[in-house]
Amino acid sequence: MAQLIKGSDILLYDGSISETVHNVLIGEPSADGKSYTLGIPKGDQHIWTDRKIGFFGRIFRTVGLPANGIEANIPLAWGQNVRAEYAVITGKCTVYAKNTYSRHVFDDVFFYDGRGEKTSKTGAVPTEDVTVKIYSFAHNGSYIPKPGDIIVNGECSVVFDASSEQAVSESMAELRRAAGDIAVISSVRNTMNGLLPDIDITGR
Repeated sequence: MAQLIKGSDILLYDGSISETVHNVLIGEPSADGKSYTLGIPKGDQHIWTDRKIGFFGRIFRTVGLPANGIEANIPLAWGQNVRAEYAVITGKCTVYAKNTYSRHVFDDVFFYDGRGEKTSKTGAVPTEDVTVKIYSFAHNGSYIPKPGDIIVNGECSVVFDASSEQAVSESMAELRRAAGDIAVISSVRNTMNGLLPDIDITGR
């Protein structure tokens, strides 16, 4: 018997590599239009937790753990559901660990630098700090940034020489020349998404 309801092709990312998964059922969007429930085909062996995915020409990420049904009791072609939420991505960021200055680059993050000034009736007042979201799929359990670390917008190639205080000072000067504005992380909040946390960072 022919399948009357057909799913769509979506992209499942593993770093910079994408794989097409066929016949994924994309449900109706949520009320705010930012998330969808996906029906995953029976027999599919892909991992759907903490993943970056693409469909409708946009990037999403899976949220929570997939809900599995008993395939033999499900009449249609899809055996599990997973929620997909729109991911706001601005690019990469680089983090230098406090004290050791080891370098860690994260792809597909949201980075907003609200520092500076804005004009109000009473004069110039400071605006927000730097805010960064590193999605669970973007760090995959690797280094977790900590307060006191340095964070830079984009991918920075500067590697610190931590052999002496003078070497660190020279490396810091090189970093400032290469990256321009840097920020020191003041707070880190980890929020479980699936099996890994999203990392929400504030810096100044």
